[in-house]
Amino acid sequence: MSMKRAVVFGLALALSSMSISPIVAAAQDTGVLAGKATDKAKQPYSDYTIRLRNTNSPSIVKTIPLTAQGTFSFDALPLAQSYLIELYSVKNNKVVCTEGAFTLNNALMTKTDINVDCGKNPTAWLLAAGAGAAIIAAATQSNAQ
Repeated sequence: MSMKRAVVFGLALALSSMSISPIVAAAQDTGVLAGKATDKAKQPYSDYTIRLRNTNSPSIVKTIPLTAQGTFSFDALPLAQSYLIELYSVKNNKVVCTEGAFTLNNALMTKTDINVDCGKNPTAWLLAAGAGAAIIAAATQSNAQ
Protein backbone atom coordinates (compact mmCIF):
# COMPACT_ATOMS: atom_id res chain seq x y z
CA MET A 1 0.00 0.00 0.00
CA SER A 2 2.80 2.43 0.77
CA MET A 3 4.33 1.69 -2.64
CA LYS A 4 1.08 2.84 -4.29
CA ARG A 5 1.13 6.03 -2.25
CA ALA A 6 4.73 6.71 -3.26
CA VAL A 7 3.88 6.19 -6.94
CA VAL A 8 0.77 8.40 -6.70
CA PHE A 9 2.73 11.08 -4.85
CA GLY A 10 5.52 10.94 -7.42
CA LEU A 11 3.08 11.24 -10.34
CA ALA A 12 1.24 14.10 -8.68
CA LEU A 13 4.50 15.91 -8.07
CA ALA A 14 5.66 15.37 -11.64
CA LEU A 15 2.36 16.58 -13.11
CA SER A 16 2.22 19.65 -10.89
CA SER A 17 5.78 20.66 -11.76
CA MET A 18 5.04 20.26 -15.47
CA SER A 19 1.99 22.52 -15.23
CA ILE A 20 3.94 25.22 -13.35
CA SER A 21 6.86 25.24 -15.79
CA PRO A 22 4.96 26.95 -18.66
CA ILE A 23 3.67 29.60 -16.25
CA VAL A 24 7.18 30.34 -15.00
CA ALA A 25 8.54 30.32 -18.54
CA ALA A 26 5.81 32.71 -19.70
CA ALA A 27 6.58 35.09 -16.85
CA GLN A 28 10.23 35.14 -17.88
CA ASP A 29 9.30 36.02 -21.47
CA THR A 30 7.57 39.27 -20.57
CA GLY A 31 8.65 42.68 -19.40
CA VAL A 32 7.41 45.88 -17.77
CA LEU A 33 7.41 49.53 -18.86
CA ALA A 34 6.42 52.08 -16.22
CA GLY A 35 6.98 55.66 -15.22
CA LYS A 36 5.37 59.06 -14.80
CA ALA A 37 3.93 61.85 -16.92
CA THR A 38 3.74 64.57 -14.29
CA ASP A 39 6.13 66.91 -16.12
CA LYS A 40 3.78 67.37 -19.07
CA ALA A 41 0.31 66.26 -17.93
CA LYS A 42 -1.65 68.72 -15.83
CA GLN A 43 -4.00 67.80 -13.01
CA PRO A 44 -6.47 66.24 -13.03
CA TYR A 45 -4.47 63.33 -14.40
CA SER A 46 -7.75 61.56 -15.15
CA ASP A 47 -7.88 63.74 -18.29
CA TYR A 48 -4.96 61.72 -19.72
CA THR A 49 -4.24 58.20 -20.87
CA ILE A 50 -1.00 56.51 -21.81
CA ARG A 51 -1.03 54.59 -25.07
CA LEU A 52 1.50 51.90 -25.88
CA ARG A 53 2.52 51.25 -29.49
CA ASN A 54 4.77 48.59 -30.94
CA THR A 55 7.28 50.25 -33.28
CA ASN A 56 6.68 47.49 -35.85
CA SER A 57 2.95 48.27 -36.09
CA PRO A 58 0.92 51.47 -36.21
CA SER A 59 -1.81 50.01 -34.02
CA ILE A 60 -2.15 50.73 -30.31
CA VAL A 61 -1.14 47.74 -28.16
CA LYS A 62 -2.67 48.92 -24.86
CA THR A 63 -4.21 52.05 -23.37
CA ILE A 64 -4.37 52.83 -19.64
CA PRO A 65 -5.37 55.92 -17.67
CA LEU A 66 -2.81 57.80 -15.64
CA THR A 67 -3.15 57.16 -11.91
CA ALA A 68 -4.13 59.96 -9.53
CA GLN A 69 -0.36 60.44 -8.97
CA GLY A 70 0.35 60.74 -12.72
CA THR A 71 2.04 57.34 -13.05
CA PHE A 72 1.52 54.37 -15.37
CA SER A 73 2.63 50.76 -15.71
CA PHE A 74 2.36 48.22 -18.52
CA ASP A 75 3.19 44.66 -17.55
CA ALA A 76 3.27 41.28 -19.32
CA LEU A 77 4.78 42.86 -22.46
CA PRO A 78 6.42 40.47 -24.91
CA LEU A 79 10.20 40.71 -25.03
CA ALA A 80 12.27 41.33 -28.18
CA GLN A 81 9.96 44.23 -29.02
CA SER A 82 10.34 48.02 -29.12
CA TYR A 83 7.60 50.22 -27.75
CA LEU A 84 6.57 53.88 -27.93
CA ILE A 85 4.77 55.58 -25.04
CA GLU A 86 2.20 58.25 -25.97
CA LEU A 87 0.68 60.76 -23.58
CA TYR A 88 -2.86 61.31 -24.83
CA SER A 89 -5.18 64.12 -23.75
CA VAL A 90 -8.71 62.74 -23.57
CA LYS A 91 -10.12 66.22 -23.02
CA ASN A 92 -8.45 67.65 -26.15
CA ASN A 93 -8.63 64.39 -28.13
CA LYS A 94 -4.97 64.52 -29.20
CA VAL A 95 -1.53 63.05 -28.58
CA VAL A 96 0.43 65.44 -26.39
CA CYS A 97 3.78 63.78 -27.01
CA THR A 98 5.60 60.50 -27.56
CA GLU A 99 8.55 58.98 -25.69
CA GLY A 100 10.73 56.08 -26.74
CA ALA A 101 11.45 53.76 -28.33
CA PHE A 102 12.05 51.41 -25.42
CA THR A 103 13.28 47.94 -26.30
CA LEU A 104 12.56 45.05 -23.94
CA ASN A 105 14.76 41.98 -24.15
CA ASN A 106 16.42 39.41 -21.88
CA ALA A 107 19.03 41.97 -20.84
CA LEU A 108 16.42 44.69 -20.12
CA MET A 109 13.13 43.15 -19.05
CA THR A 110 11.98 46.07 -16.88
CA LYS A 111 12.19 49.83 -17.35
CA THR A 112 10.34 51.66 -14.61
CA ASP A 113 11.92 55.13 -14.72
CA ILE A 114 10.28 56.48 -17.88
CA ASN A 115 9.57 60.20 -17.66
CA VAL A 116 7.12 61.44 -20.29
CA ASP A 117 8.33 65.01 -20.64
CA CYS A 118 7.91 65.58 -24.38
CA GLY A 119 11.54 65.60 -25.36
CA LYS A 120 13.01 67.55 -22.47
CA ASN A 121 16.12 65.41 -22.66
CA PRO A 122 19.10 67.21 -21.08
CA THR A 123 21.50 65.05 -23.08
CA ALA A 124 19.96 66.23 -26.35
CA TRP A 125 20.22 69.87 -25.24
CA LEU A 126 23.88 69.39 -24.28
CA LEU A 127 24.66 67.81 -27.65
CA ALA A 128 22.87 70.62 -29.49
CA ALA A 129 24.73 73.24 -27.45
CA GLY A 130 28.03 71.50 -28.16
CA ALA A 131 27.29 71.37 -31.88
CA GLY A 132 26.35 75.05 -31.86
CA ALA A 133 29.59 75.95 -30.06
CA ALA A 134 31.58 73.95 -32.61
CA ILE A 135 29.90 75.77 -35.50
CA ILE A 136 30.57 79.17 -33.92
CA ALA A 137 34.21 78.22 -33.25
CA ALA A 138 34.65 77.04 -36.83
CA ALA A 139 33.07 80.19 -38.25
CA THR A 140 35.18 82.42 -36.02
CA GLN A 141 38.36 80.58 -36.95
CA SER A 142 37.67 80.76 -40.70
CA ASN A 143 36.86 84.51 -40.47
CA ALA A 144 40.13 85.15 -38.63
CA GLN A 145 42.21 83.56 -41.40
